[in-house]
Amino acid sequence: MRRIFPVLLSGLVLAGCTYGGGDMGDPLTRKFHWFSYVAGDDIRATCQAGTPDRFRLVYNGIYDQQLRLYELDSVRRVLTVKVTAPGNAADLSADDLLGPWRASEGKVQLDEAAYASLVGDFTAAGLFGPPAVGRELPSRGYHWAAASCKDGQFRFTGWAYPETDLNALAFAAPLFAADPTKIAVARPGPIPVDPQYEAKLRNGEVSTFSLKVGAHGMVR
Repeated sequence: MRRIFPVLLSGLVLAGCTYGGGDMGDPLTRKFHWFSYVAGDDIRATCQAGTPDRFRLVYNGIYDQQLRLYELDSVRRVLTVKVTAPGNAADLSADDLLGPWRASEGKVQLDEAAYASLVGDFTAAGLFGPPAVGRELPSRGYHWAAASCKDGQFRFTGWAYPETDLNALAFAAPLFAADPTKIAVARPGPIPVDPQYEAKLRNGEVSTFSLKVGAHGMVR
């Protein structure tokens, strides 16, 4: 079981289904809905004049090492954070076979000033401006992706290291500082050669992919 289960998780199709809600802290939900979730398909589907603003930012600190998911609820002024880490099969339990791969989660209630400041940081970073068309967001790398609905308009964009200094993005520090999980951030840097990873990739035990920013949303 310790050997087979991580292989099973890694072999699942990432792009299979359209995300319409559900717990992205659950590893199976992530595997089946990841592309759609990052693309903000559910946000786009309901984004129209008069609907509440929605903001989703995803930090990819090498896909199978760390993901940080940030959802900002404009109605309740709540920031929800989910952070993944590499699963340890030694922690498997009969009560929860997916436990080692579940994300840690926390919520932060924002006051009006903190909410407005964070949305201002989104604006300063270019969340609502022209998208970075053609920018690649590789899974085995460091990047931010953002899907939003603001004032009835859907937008998707992204930033990737080393093309962009991710630490300098206006929203990065405030989001990391507000993170209630207290899990250390996997900071951008050169990715060393990993023979074990390359062997797992050849054996189909891990998945690698790249997303792309398009003119009207994420390109898959």
